[in-house]
Amino acid sequence: MADAIDTPPDVNNSLYHDDKFSCSSEKQQILSDDLPPLDIVRKMIKYETFLRLSDPIQQLFELYHKDDNAITMVLDLVQQNVVEHFGYSHVNALRTAISRFPDDSIIKEAFYIKHNKITQGLVNQGQCALDVKLFTLDGESTTLFSQITSEQPLILFADFHLTKFNSFSKLVRSHTPAMRLLTIYIAEAHARDQWPAGKTISCVDQPKTLVERLENAREFKKKFNFEMPILVDSMDNTFHITYGSWPFRFYIINDGKLILKAEPGITTYAYDLNELDTWIDNFYRDKK
Repeated sequence: MADAIDTPPDVNNSLYHDDKFSCSSEKQQILSDDLPPLDIVRKMIKYETFLRLSDPIQQLFELYHKDDNAITMVLDLVQQNVVEHFGYSHVNALRTAISRFPDDSIIKEAFYIKHNKITQGLVNQGQCALDVKLFTLDGESTTLFSQITSEQPLILFADFHLTKFNSFSKLVRSHTPAMRLLTIYIAEAHARDQWPAGKTISCVDQPKTLVERLENAREFKKKFNFEMPILVDSMDNTFHITYGSWPFRFYIINDGKLILKAEPGITTYAYDLNELDTWIDNFYRDKK
């Protein structure tokens, strides 16, 4: 859908075009800097869920599905709209909900809490790598360490971004066989039935069985003619739990250690592949 237009509409204007999405500040309402009580926070959570799932917001996700910064901006604007709708000035009125009321059942149902898979994992940069069970696209059991060969760094990508496909293909063509490149297909970050973010990003439901996850991985490889080898995480999400693979991350394992573990931007969750390019350049230079 995004490819059918030259320039997507301004995010701010699109979000607030309809009066239903108008910021209360535009109506000159006096906003409070305080933190809201539990009953108001619950209403905020429900209203945010309504907005996230609404057609206008899903259409914005679709329009901007290739722009990480725009997607983040849409989410920020949704939350700002929610707090102002209830007479509060700062998004912390909503974002502090889980820390203030950690045991409340309604707050636990918030999208950014219920389906948030962000974790640092068990292995940090500089530590020894840990082996985990994985599966081939044919469903055969294998391990991460079985992919490692001596004097050949293993570069791992977990999950994927549509905007990075060309970069991935270029990496495969440029650096094989000097180094091993591998993608780990993990749980869907924005499954259609859990945390939808437009039709392009959220095109499948969250698999409930390994068979379904394998089918999603095979379909992904076929649909996008993805050149990099793919292995699939177990339904226990062992790779994700061990290495903290969501949102999209890339890693380098060399000489038995996790020597690079990319960290997302603080506000955008985007990654700089130049970090990987720099490491590869240094690797080749040191080999000379």
